[in-house]
Amino acid sequence: MDYEKKIKDLEVEKKELETKIKQLQEENRLKDIKIENMNLTLNKFRKMIFGPGRERTPESFSEQESDQLSFFCDKEEEKHTLEEIQEAVKEITVKLHKRKINKAGIREDKLKDFDFEIEEYDIDSEEKCDICEGKLVKVGKKLVRQRVEYIPAKLSVVSVYQNTYKCISCGNKDSGNPNDHFVKAAIPRPLLNHSFVSASLAAQIIYQKYFMGMPLNRQEKFWYDLGLALPRGTMASWCNKLTEYYLKPVRDLMHKEILAENELVQVDETRIQCNKEKGRAPSTDSFMWVLHSGENEEKRGVVFKYSPSRSSEMAKSMLENYKGIFVTDGYSGYNAVPEALHAECWAHFRRKLLDSIPLDGNKKPIKGTAAEEGLKYVKRLFEIEEELSDMPDDERLEKRNKFSRPIYEEILAWHEKTSQKIITNEKLKEALTYIKNQHVELGQFLNDGRIPLTTNLVERSIRPFAVHRRAWLFADTPAGAVCNAVMYSLVESAGINNLNLFKYIEYLLTELPQLENPADKEQLKQYLPWSESLPAFVRGSASEVLKVNKDLLANK
Repeated sequence: MDYEKKIKDLEVEKKELETKIKQLQEENRLKDIKIENMNLTLNKFRKMIFGPGRERTPESFSEQESDQLSFFCDKEEEKHTLEEIQEAVKEITVKLHKRKINKAGIREDKLKDFDFEIEEYDIDSEEKCDICEGKLVKVGKKLVRQRVEYIPAKLSVVSVYQNTYKCISCGNKDSGNPNDHFVKAAIPRPLLNHSFVSASLAAQIIYQKYFMGMPLNRQEKFWYDLGLALPRGTMASWCNKLTEYYLKPVRDLMHKEILAENELVQVDETRIQCNKEKGRAPSTDSFMWVLHSGENEEKRGVVFKYSPSRSSEMAKSMLENYKGIFVTDGYSGYNAVPEALHAECWAHFRRKLLDSIPLDGNKKPIKGTAAEEGLKYVKRLFEIEEELSDMPDDERLEKRNKFSRPIYEEILAWHEKTSQKIITNEKLKEALTYIKNQHVELGQFLNDGRIPLTTNLVERSIRPFAVHRRAWLFADTPAGAVCNAVMYSLVESAGINNLNLFKYIEYLLTELPQLENPADKEQLKQYLPWSESLPAFVRGSASEVLKVNKDLLANK
């Protein structure tokens, strides 16, 4: 009997141990999943800090090495499809975005900003031929080299006097006016009352902060070295007032014109810290909303707008009364925008797939994963789109429906197949949820040839703001945040319209104070960055200055 009891006890212990083993195995499995997801998150942050800025599919995922089978065609048909794409685009001319630079290293589109001087070296007038002692006669000259001289910046103080004249007749006994009469000369209005700031000084402060990314505390030292004690608080106050009085109406009109005239725009948002937003902690995230006109639109501009929140109401405000096409990331707040057609960015989906691919011990992507499979389809979409980039919109739409639509359907089939599996990769779950929720908006590019595959245009305009933010860190007040929004709108819009930024800002700050009503929309239209009324020194063409340079060289 004792033996039977011991056997039963051992069997009970065995079952308990088996249960514990299963529990430990399950705990280990869950820990492995947790570790895998933590590694994916770590890899994402490593890439953000140490990786390349440009997103690209790993070379190991090339089509040649892939054994992935198509859902709709075999390898021979797939090869034939790729050959059709190459045949369809073989006559496309690829544009080379290369800046023209002359032998002295000067950009040809900036030649108009240079002063050209000539140095001539001559022989002594008394010098004679070293062979026969005969007289020497000048027969020509040769350009030996060019050099670029740097002239340090300097400040000048301009004292403005107003002359006063007295009528010699008024006030006399024989005059019809018994009182003395004085006439004062007309003078331009000051940029700011009771301030020594000029248009050129303000333009340089704006140029250095919003284009070069130099915060005001560093500029304070820069101006001190030039001999001007200019506190950062004074510069900040100037920028805020210039925004309020003159530049904000220009930005607001740009916004309305872009929405009224553009058939396609791109929208995105990025974070900004505003310390003194009422009722909020200084560390709370506020947002800078950015709208960029389509690449092929005539009126091309960038509009930054500050908002304390990321609510859908702000998305509706950015696209108020807009009835065209707008392209965004996957943020759900944009779904509240009425009437306009909403398309979304494939680069964001690609980014989620890249983040979900696990790495091996050598930090190389592991082949054969579900994320890799999806990424190959997305890569093919981008390859086709690159080939179609220079086609007219209607022809591009035709090729998209022929070549890209089957791949889009393959991506949906991949999503359906992958979603049926048990997935422990949290990053892959995010990617699958993204394509599930956004597949309609992502597929809009198949319905209109104008719709781009990405929001790269607006993201490129945000990049300078994001880089500069690391230097100046925050906006102290809401007025300062609004000032940032207006300034970056003008800076980025001037850039895409090939304007000389410093001269454009100086021109605005010279002309706008002289207007009777600086907020008058009809008057302000001639100051917008795409306006044909802008003077030549702001928007002079490279061809004109090239002719001047060639004439100078010819005279040498």
